[in-house]
Order: sequence, then structure tokens, then C-alpha cells
Amino acid sequence: MKLHVLIEKANRPQRALACFALGALGALGMAPYNAWPVLILCLSAFYLLIDRTRLPRGAFIYGWLFAFGYFFTGLFWVKNALLVDGNPFSWIWPLAVAGLPSLLAFFIATGAWAAKRFADLKTGAGFLAFTAFIALVEWGRGFVLTGYPWNLFGYTWAGTPPMIQTVAVGNIYFLTWLTIFWFSLPGFLFLRTLQKKEKTVFIVAALGSFALCMIFGIVRLQTAQITNVPNVDIRIVQPDIEQSEKWDRSKTGQHFLKSIQLSQPAEGSKNKTIIVWPETAMGFWLAEDPQAVQYITDTLQAYPGGAVLMTGMLRHERETKSYFNSLVMFDAEGKISNVYDKYHLVPFGEYIPFQKWIPLKPVVEFTGFILGSGVKTFEAFGLKYSPVICYEIIFSGKVVGPDTPDFIINVTNDAWYGISAGPHQHFTQAIFRAVEEGIPVIRAANTGLSGLIDPLGQVHGLSPLFEQYEKTLALPNKNMIFRNNNLIKNVIFTGMVLLFTAFGYLIRRKNLASG
Repeated sequence: MKLHVLIEKANRPQRALACFALGALGALGMAPYNAWPVLILCLSAFYLLIDRTRLPRGAFIYGWLFAFGYFFTGLFWVKNALLVDGNPFSWIWPLAVAGLPSLLAFFIATGAWAAKRFADLKTGAGFLAFTAFIALVEWGRGFVLTGYPWNLFGYTWAGTPPMIQTVAVGNIYFLTWLTIFWFSLPGFLFLRTLQKKEKTVFIVAALGSFALCMIFGIVRLQTAQITNVPNVDIRIVQPDIEQSEKWDRSKTGQHFLKSIQLSQPAEGSKNKTIIVWPETAMGFWLAEDPQAVQYITDTLQAYPGGAVLMTGMLRHERETKSYFNSLVMFDAEGKISNVYDKYHLVPFGEYIPFQKWIPLKPVVEFTGFILGSGVKTFEAFGLKYSPVICYEIIFSGKVVGPDTPDFIINVTNDAWYGISAGPHQHFTQAIFRAVEEGIPVIRAANTGLSGLIDPLGQVHGLSPLFEQYEKTLALPNKNMIFRNNNLIKNVIFTGMVLLFTAFGYLIRRKNLASG
């Protein structure tokens, strides 16, 4: 029996349940599975279900159920952060697991409502308007209420390197729109009212654009020359410290010495070396301990070509009693410079929004971090770099400083999420940032995944999860051939979306007037 026939015969509760089930199944399209064919079924069936609703409010409900299922399944690993041993807020995990998907679901629900309200989904213009509305709300998810653009539909291509290259000339939101267009199209084609000529136009457009993206990606991967920066190595350190033990003051010395041991120069090392430790690998008290600083100095001076240490640090300003989630650089004399403070903090994890009215403490066990001033560019060994901490890497167009850097350093601590899809999804987004910017990303994670991503999105030295790990790698040069201004990318994307939306609305008005 054909898909659209099944949907027509289903009653309202069955259709509502189908929306949730389709969304939940669609999460398999994200890392670590990247099963993008599943999303074709899910988005196509979702399109048919939205078309079968009579009123925009019905489309809103169906859209919310679809998105809730998608985010509930895809982000279920969030519970692990609240179930870490010793966390006093472990009791709240069901609220977090259901609450975050509930909020994120309003975006797609709004897109579904708008598509039903302003477009006729049985027409080609209506289909374009649907894809534009859903893409637009996905873009909005990256900005509204500080933004949370996790598991955008375009990330389903993480296991398809040629398709990833599309974001070199567009961005992840552009690829997300294309993905919605391609994957919703079979549902649109199921509609009986379409004429053969109209179907042919859309099939050719979909296959042609898909083939163009794939061919561009294949050619780019085969022809782009990725060279290495001469005489500079990157040493990535993954100490693998359990989150439940991370802030145990009786063990901080042991944790520190583990990172020192993993940072010793390899035999025959002659190049300048940039050592990278993960997010909050050090507490401020170690930076004030002469013996700890001496360990760092001795380690850096043991490198014949010279070395610096870039480490995540819990930084404290005693005068203001303020804490910062920072990345700092130690030189070979043990002096700290290039201090970067994380500016995009995690709500409820690193600070409490509206803390006057919400009597909770942040999950980080401190009084809450203070916002940094924004993305910056620093220098080491004559090379420029931009640091981003933890989930700052998920924000397209916001990972490099005002001066175009030679590389990006992303330090994180995904120990909170255990062995789950979370670290894989997080690492996936770092891959897309490298290709978008044309700049290599060096990623050090406390328990993984760590590695070096070149400007083509190719991963070098990928670490396993929850294993002690260190790796010395050559630093790739950036590849700026296709890099565009991020503002221009967003203007092109939103302009295209608004154009299709307006087109769908005008055709609907014309049809209503003639009918």
C-alpha cells in the first residue's frame, strides 16, 4: 500500500502518533549513525501529514510532535550530564530530557504552521515555501534565546565527505535547506494533484542539485592540495578523567601529573610544538602553585624546537570573586598570556538565566561563570589562532576572531555525556566548522573525541572515547579558496528563503482569488 494511502486512512490520533514516531526515527540521521536515507522517509511522510491537516493549528501540533520525537531521541544523552555521581540535581534529569526537546520543538512547529497558513502544499510553490519555512526556523534556532543549533538536518551528511564540501561555498544552514528540499520531495511527489510536467521539473532540479553538490565535493577532495605548516607540530592530550573525580581536590595533583606525562616530547621531536589540553584541564590554584608551574616549564623546555601549552582553565579573579571558563597559553618560562574567556555560556550548565527568580545553582558546581567579551585572535610561533570552548564550536560563522586565524583550537569536556551519541554529534559540528571556514580545527577533549580536522573536513588522529590518549600531528595550512564572508552567506541564505516563502504565498493568494 502506498504511503499517502496509509496516511489518508489513518485517524487523527494515529497521525499524531506517526508524527512523533517519524521524528524519533529521524534522529538516526545524526551522528554516530548518519543514516541519511532514513530522513528521506521521515521528512517525506511528515510533509504528507502536514498536507492532510485542515487548519494551521493542526500543522503546528503535528510539527511539534515530529520535532519533539526528533530531539527527544537525538538528545536523550543529555541525561548523562545530570546523572554524574555526586550531582545534587540528578533528580531533575527527566525534566531536562523532556524540557529541552519540548522547547526546541516549537521552532519546527512554527515552520509547519506557517507553511500551512501561507502556502498550498499541493502546489510547487507551496512545496518551496514549506522547505523555506522549515529551513528558516532551523536558522532561527541558532540565534533565538542564545541559540542551540544542534542536529540541524544538514549534519546528516557527516559520513559523506563530498557533500560536506557544500558548506565551503554556503554554510550549514544552506546545506540544511537543500537537505530539506531533497528529503521532503518524495512526499510532495506522492500528491495526486501534481501534473507530470511539474513533477519532472522538481525531480530534475533535485537530482541536478544533488549531483552538482556531490561532483563539486568529489572534485574538491581529489584536487585540493592541503599542505602543512613547516616546522610546527600540534600535540593533543586527552587525559581521560572521570567527571565525578574531576573537581576532587585530593586528586587534582594526580590529574595534573597525568597531563604532564602525556605532554612529554616524543623521541626525535625537533619542531616547534603547540601542546593542547582540554577544557578546564587546570584549576586556577595550580597556576598559582610554583611547583606545578615548574612542571609545565620543565616540560616545555624539554622540546628542542620550543613549545607552548594551551590549556583550558577554571580561572578566578579574586578581586571580583568571578569565575571564567578560559583557555590560556603558557610559554616556556611558565608565564601566562593569550587569555580567552568563553563568551557563549551554556544556560543552566554554566550560568542560570534570570537567576534572581530561579533559585538554582549551575551544574558546574561553582557560582556560575562570567561571560567573556567575544571571539578573539591570538598569536603563537608567528601563527594566528582563535580559541573556542566546548559548545561554542556549534555556532556557524562565530568561531573565528576579527583577524582570520591560521587555525582554530576547540577545547571541551564531554565526559559529562558518557559513551553516547553526544560526543559524536559534538565532534561532527567541529568538522563542519573547519570546512565552512577553510581553517583547521584542533580539538582536545577530556575523554574524547579528540583529533585534528583539516580544511576539507578530513580527520587526523581521531581518539577513542574514554581512553587516555596523546598524539603529535603536523599542522595543516588553511585553505581559503572558497571562504566567503559569513554575513554574506547568511544574507544569501535568508534572501533565498524569503524569496521562496513570498513566492508560495503569492501563488496561494492567486489560487484563492481565482477559485
